[in-house]
Amino acid sequence: MNHLITIIKKEALDTLRDRRTVIVMILVPVLVFPLIFIAITRLQTSVMEREQERTVRIGWVSEGENERLARFLEAQDRMELIPVEDAGELEQLIRSDSILYGLVVPAEFEPSLDVKETASLSLYYSGTQIAGKERIDRVLRNFEQTVVEERLYEQGLPQSFIRPFQTQDVNIATDQEMIGKLVGGFLPYLFIIFCFTGAMYPAIDLFTGEKERRTLETLLTTPVSRMQILIGKMTIVALTGIISAVLAILGLFIAFQITAGLPDVIMSVVMGILTVSFVLLLLLMLVPLTIFFAGVMVPVTIYAKTFKEAQSMLTPMTFLVIIPAALGMLPFIEYNTITALIPIVNISLATKEIIAGTIYLPYYLITVISLVGLAAISVAFSARWFGKESNILR
Repeated sequence: MNHLITIIKKEALDTLRDRRTVIVMILVPVLVFPLIFIAITRLQTSVMEREQERTVRIGWVSEGENERLARFLEAQDRMELIPVEDAGELEQLIRSDSILYGLVVPAEFEPSLDVKETASLSLYYSGTQIAGKERIDRVLRNFEQTVVEERLYEQGLPQSFIRPFQTQDVNIATDQEMIGKLVGGFLPYLFIIFCFTGAMYPAIDLFTGEKERRTLETLLTTPVSRMQILIGKMTIVALTGIISAVLAILGLFIAFQITAGLPDVIMSVVMGILTVSFVLLLLLMLVPLTIFFAGVMVPVTIYAKTFKEAQSMLTPMTFLVIIPAALGMLPFIEYNTITALIPIVNISLATKEIIAGTIYLPYYLITVISLVGLAAISVAFSARWFGKESNILR
């Protein structure tokens, strides 16, 4: 046991000396969430402020006397009509970004309104640039509402005449369930990625790195069993991945604390989610998953001759992690007995249910047990692979 502790201490010191490992394990998880939240909040605020202050220039093609609509549009704040000859010229101006939107109003537009018929007009825009379109849509709806009110007034009819009934939405899902189901899959996606990347560089350094430094053979000559060496190294590899995930949770907590402008309902739900029970339930899944990652990485790093070769072999495996993690974000994939057995997918789905507060304990236990089983299999395979001299001395 003393030998195993010595190996763990030695590998921990080697890991902390590697700047790449420290950056990936500590700095990136802690900083990524605050930076993302700050950047998104500032970008969203900047875009909204700029959009509200910008004058919307609308190309105006009127095939008749449509002064009523023109006066209504010109009376709106920060909205300018640009007379255009025809629809062809209007389309060219939009394609050249001279203007973003255009209205083509047929000659029968206002006459149809006068006789209380349904009129039509065309709103031109590019689907690649739709910022600000909601302002034009809102203004046109307001104009439509004024016409409706005038018609009702002329006929002596109340507003209820065109509203025969009202539908009241009754959402039985709580705010926590809504947030969990809608965005809950994104968080485990990041946690899983941090577990993988946090474990990858230590795995390369502690196995392939030692092979490059010619110290692995020396370590094998010490009075320590090969299994103890493997367990010591894998402990550090798994521990760095878990630390990365925990620091990612810490970074998420910091991000919500320092981000201004979030709705109170979201803040209250998120702060209620980030509890000790949530962290423990998440770690019960992430610990065996990280051990499984370590068990997959170790044979590769033992086989590789150089750090660069190991990195080129492990980096493509990131996609094998990203794809199932992303599947858990799809709304039509449910957490059931089958998906609870699928590695990585089960963590995404289980975390989503935990965040929503609707976790079903039997499915969760299936997930944990299956992950523990995979971790045991990967460790056994690594032990067998590490026991072959041809792999170590390659």
